[in-house]
Amino acid sequence: METESAEIVEVVETLPNPISFKVHGMMCTELRTFVDRIVKIFPEIEEARPRCSVVIKALCSLNGVIERAKLLLQYCSESSKLYLAITTDAIVSRCRKMKNLFEQCLCQIQGMVPVMLVDEISRIVDDLGAANFVPDKFEEEAGKVVRELLQRGAAALDSMEHTEMKALQTAASRLHITSPKAILIEKRSIKKLLEKASESDQQKKKILKYLLYLLRKYANLIIGSQTDNSSDQNEGAFAVHTHSAYAESHTEYGQYDPQAETLNRAIIPPEEFKCPISSRLMYDPVVIASGQTFERTWIQKWFDDGNDTCPKTEMKLDHLLLTPNVSMKDLITKWCRKYGITIQDPSMQPDELCSLENFFHFHS
Repeated sequence: METESAEIVEVVETLPNPISFKVHGMMCTELRTFVDRIVKIFPEIEEARPRCSVVIKALCSLNGVIERAKLLLQYCSESSKLYLAITTDAIVSRCRKMKNLFEQCLCQIQGMVPVMLVDEISRIVDDLGAANFVPDKFEEEAGKVVRELLQRGAAALDSMEHTEMKALQTAASRLHITSPKAILIEKRSIKKLLEKASESDQQKKKILKYLLYLLRKYANLIIGSQTDNSSDQNEGAFAVHTHSAYAESHTEYGQYDPQAETLNRAIIPPEEFKCPISSRLMYDPVVIASGQTFERTWIQKWFDDGNDTCPKTEMKLDHLLLTPNVSMKDLITKWCRKYGITIQDPSMQPDELCSLENFFHFHS
């Protein structure tokens, strides 16, 4: 049984960092948190030495679900963004199935362990029952437009090219595949999926090859005015439309997104100005014990949910104090003033607070 425990601990140590999930970040973070909570009490359940065959079988099943959850999380951190988006329904189904299996296994174990463990298992079971794995609206839209493109029958060449450009434009903006680096990473991810695809799965191979073809054919149009200042007016117009569509998509849901406005102006903020958790310009940057800087609202929520590690480095923190990063705040303020960008306090925006709750919250 000791070997089994060691294997379970290894699962936790190799879980992907929450900020590494390429698509379905909120669902994956929620699933990851459940796995982490369950693994922490697994050794104590074993130490209770339940002898009932039903409980022993449930423990084995629980171990198997943890392994499958780990593989799904790893997949969502390494796979192609486009392919993850078009298979959204499958990812949602797998997350919900694992949720139900976790709940079922824990309920079978609950009555055969010490009282203190019963309380903790009960809390996890209650949280599992309340969990609702829902995909991000923008990622879901990206998947929808690409699926519609895949389902489109034969059409005239000119019409098909226009449809392809429009679909890829929408998907790329929603999935943030809008820079040379992002496109390169996406191509490599698709190639890796192709290498791993079995010979019997020809449909998957066909889809992946088509996605790769789209990226190769329209890469310059996706990047658009961010890197290309050529005199091709058609290409320039397409790039501007791409940025505008991104900004409009956020306005449609009542959100003001500084990053969307920045893209619309073809201005890319320095990476160090963005919060590693939200990927947005920081309004109130603070430094934590690991030396990393985050938006105060996001990192405070991370700590409030019981985490004592750095989301970026995964190192355990000596303390949870937040120190204002005055220098970073000054640099961001000057940069925003230069380009006419306004950053609103995320803690004062209802939509942002709702997003935070969906991303981190577990009823305790």
